[in-house]
Amino acid sequence: MKKMMILSVIAISAVFASCNKVTQLANINVDIPYNQQVSVPQIPGAIYGIPLPPGGATLNFPAVPVATNSQDYIAQNKTSIEKVVNVYLKSLAIQILSPANQNFDFLDNIQVYISSKSQPERIIADQYNIPKGQTTLNLATSTDVNLKNYFIEDTIYFRLNAHINAVPISGTQLNIASVFHMLANPLL
Repeated sequence: MKKMMILSVIAISAVFASCNKVTQLANINVDIPYNQQVSVPQIPGAIYGIPLPPGGATLNFPAVPVATNSQDYIAQNKTSIEKVVNVYLKSLAIQILSPANQNFDFLDNIQVYISSKSQPERIIADQYNIPKGQTTLNLATSTDVNLKNYFIEDTIYFRLNAHINAVPISGTQLNIASVFHMLANPLL
């Protein structure tokens, strides 16, 4: 009797484990890249290269709309919004496109925020204590934040908030290169 009970428990455990493996095998994992260019906002009356007073200044960028094309990505992967389990920001890099001689020496730290028409603004990436001489920044992201409700919107908005220690060259162009990761499962 005891052996039968132990064998039953083992058999049931094996069935659950195999069902879980089948579900995991059905996972759809897709990386979705977005690139968006922005200009560093002008600081009225400021002159390039002039150091700012001790403590620097905050530089808020306007929100930049980005079409998600989420319906296309979902359809291409033969799934539906209901089957999307999680979307997270896998990586985000900011690179100076122009002028060629500009680097991020004017920057102390930067945060990137995301929002949509129906979702509140929230921080999704940041970098503090930016080293001198950098022309590309690979920001820290939180992969444990589920951004599905932002991703399924037609448009998301990126907004940069920076703390600067000097005035950047007027018209400095930046590229925001982000990669979102979508996990969907048709068996769920």
